[in-house]
Amino acid sequence: MKASWIIQRAKINWLHHGEDDPKFLYAKIRSRLGSFKSVVNLFSCNPITDRNEVINSIIGHFQELFNPLPASYRNVDVFPIGSSVPDFYTNLLTGPILDAEIRAAVFKGSSKSSPGPDGFNYHFYKSGWHIIGPLLCKAIRFFFYKGFLPSGIKATALAIIPKHHNATSISDYRLISLCNTLYKIIAKIIASRMKPIMPLIVKDTQAGFVKSRISTDSILLASDILSLVNKRGVGNIFCAKIDIKKAFDSVSKEFLLARMSQKGFPKPFIRWVKACISNVNFSVVIEGALEGYFSSSAGLRQGCPISPYLFCLVMGAFSNLLEERGFKGFKDGDYHLSHLLYADDVLIIGEATVDNCKILSSILNEFAIASGLHINFDKCSVMFSKNQRNQDMLCQALSIYNVTSKITYLGIPISFHKLKVIDFLPLMDKLHKKFTGWKANLLSLAGRLQYLKFTIQNTIAYWIRGSILPKTVIKFFRKTCSKFLFFGDIASLSKLHMVSWETVCKPKLKGGLGIPSLSALTHAFNCLVIYRMYNCNSPLSAWLTAHYISPWRPLSSNASKFWTSVCNTAAIAKSNFKFIITPNAPISVHWDHWCNNSTLADLVGGAYLDCFSYPLLKNYISDTSWDLPNDIPMNIRTAVCSTVIQANSPVCLIWKHCDKPKFKDFLLDCSSHLSDCSWHKFVWHKKNILKHSVYVWLALVGGLKTQDALRLRTIYVQETCSLCHSAPENVNHLFFECSYSFSILNSIIPGSKNFLFRPTILQLCQWVETKFSSSQTFMNFNFLMICCILYQLWRERNYRRFGNEFRSSSSLHYYIKKLIIEKVSRWKNSNVLLENI
Repeated sequence: MKASWIIQRAKINWLHHGEDDPKFLYAKIRSRLGSFKSVVNLFSCNPITDRNEVINSIIGHFQELFNPLPASYRNVDVFPIGSSVPDFYTNLLTGPILDAEIRAAVFKGSSKSSPGPDGFNYHFYKSGWHIIGPLLCKAIRFFFYKGFLPSGIKATALAIIPKHHNATSISDYRLISLCNTLYKIIAKIIASRMKPIMPLIVKDTQAGFVKSRISTDSILLASDILSLVNKRGVGNIFCAKIDIKKAFDSVSKEFLLARMSQKGFPKPFIRWVKACISNVNFSVVIEGALEGYFSSSAGLRQGCPISPYLFCLVMGAFSNLLEERGFKGFKDGDYHLSHLLYADDVLIIGEATVDNCKILSSILNEFAIASGLHINFDKCSVMFSKNQRNQDMLCQALSIYNVTSKITYLGIPISFHKLKVIDFLPLMDKLHKKFTGWKANLLSLAGRLQYLKFTIQNTIAYWIRGSILPKTVIKFFRKTCSKFLFFGDIASLSKLHMVSWETVCKPKLKGGLGIPSLSALTHAFNCLVIYRMYNCNSPLSAWLTAHYISPWRPLSSNASKFWTSVCNTAAIAKSNFKFIITPNAPISVHWDHWCNNSTLADLVGGAYLDCFSYPLLKNYISDTSWDLPNDIPMNIRTAVCSTVIQANSPVCLIWKHCDKPKFKDFLLDCSSHLSDCSWHKFVWHKKNILKHSVYVWLALVGGLKTQDALRLRTIYVQETCSLCHSAPENVNHLFFECSYSFSILNSIIPGSKNFLFRPTILQLCQWVETKFSSSQTFMNFNFLMICCILYQLWRERNYRRFGNEFRSSSSLHYYIKKLIIEKVSRWKNSNVLLENI
């Protein structure tokens, strides 16, 4: 059965996508099988020799984890309420459950998701919807009517995933809860109703699981504040990272339900949540089998759709408690910040005084007793601003003794001091491991391109979003990426690079491979920061507005590296940003180009500066009209009043007349000065086979190591063409001046016989574009055939030159025809397309 699946996948699906080498597929299969067997380490390294006893010890561990000593009951009223659920959202939370809502929850689920103990995943419900859909809707509506859920539906399988290689202790594994899909459908409906109100009732310092909030904003904010404190050299500030023991697994359910009632959730909604999280039974997946069956009294399941939202409600109590108990955070003018949260990742910033530290310690203790979320002080860390005295007393007051010079928050280092190259070694090591992994070495050129785009780029993009990379790291990234792409091996010595990395990093429209360069990513992320600074209410936006006012304001001596980079990008992209005046917009009076796309200084000169006592424009707007001081000169008043206030606009800063730009729009702006490539549609047409298109791209940009290209680099090889043995080899000769290659072209595309002279690649492309201009399908089909021919001709050339293997033109024609049929057979009207080849 397993062998049959491998053969089918390798020989059919991969051919449809232009892959005829299944090595990477086999490697992935072996990797997955190896991960399934990772739990074997628990048996081999356990002092207990009997297998059943080891299984019982594992089950006992999790049974103890999910059934801790009950949290000491404390009246939830001692916790500040904060923002409660608005009355007009009550109907949204408890309104009738519609069949369309149930169907949407089913069909939005991934068909490849792991099933729960009952063995059914979303694919079962989707494929059988026409049969079981009405019954499923009836059963789910019954739950929301009665508020009762049988324990079998809530039963959950615990998958244990190793945190690292060679995990030997049960503490080296993390848990993923595999819930029954029927339960997940119910939970997704509840979660979809909670999602819109989360930004209203959860403080903006919680960046996790709340719509429109970005985790890296917290990293940038913390880093910028710490940099400012260090540059000023005044003010005693500490920054502490708090680690919560088994956060999701130890939440007190009683506290959560009481907190929901306190926040104003309707009673029917609380009853639904209670039915979902109470009386949950667990089994542990060990070597593919379900072992044990035990109940739980605490904790939320990681894998349940509503768990992230419920956990945010619990952590919201901690946020409100910090404000209520008088903890003194960082303060700069009117701006105040005491903490940042991302789910259970807690970062505290506050005044470094003994009394303030004692207040924080008391708050943490009170919160732990009530919520069940206890602090693991051994894993907590703290750092102090320079010249901080009495550090020992502060550590004692906090009960945190791990003093460090930098803290890793959400995977990125932050510090009071300037980060050095050594601080980015985790990133460089991570990239090096990804590049040198045995699975990556099995990838083709096209596979390595995809690996760079969707694995390596995501890793580096996260660090660029949250920090400023040193030049050494940037150089390392460029060098290793180029080696990996073209040679698949970053450890090799210098090799011949035919195409520059700058060309590779151009968009496909501009003649590149579409891998964003680091400078383009930095430009795009900075544009996003500017856009969010004006249009989003976040702690980072509030800080940037309060401290820096505008990215077009001249830089101060205390500006951080991050803000300097943002301002440089703002100057470059200034013409792309347009302002819309709204009553509460944080637009700078002096520095932003809000008045007819110009600043007031550009329009009327700088003499007006003393007339405005407030830095922001919103202070001079009353409802939807201007409220300017009486002493403003008439020419300035006329210029200001000619600008219309749009009260109904959702944003105050737009990008090229678009109020909701995508990240891709910012990314493309970095290459807008480059001219478009005339042949990109030919190479990257909608139906392209990536493996073929990449080599066609190489041929067009001079990346193939033909005899003439090597000769220019003083490398001398056999001059004559390996296909026809009658002329010097170069790209134009290979494609298609060569008699062998032209005969292949004629046999696959009969219309090419009409050329008076044998065409080049671009001439052939232009001919196809002209001949089939009325049918995009036929045009793409001919482009696909040309790319396939080019790729196979290049392979035949290499086989002959390096492997001493030869195929006749008829054999190669048959092989190419087979590949094309495999690819096109699933296209619409494929019979019409294939009848002439």
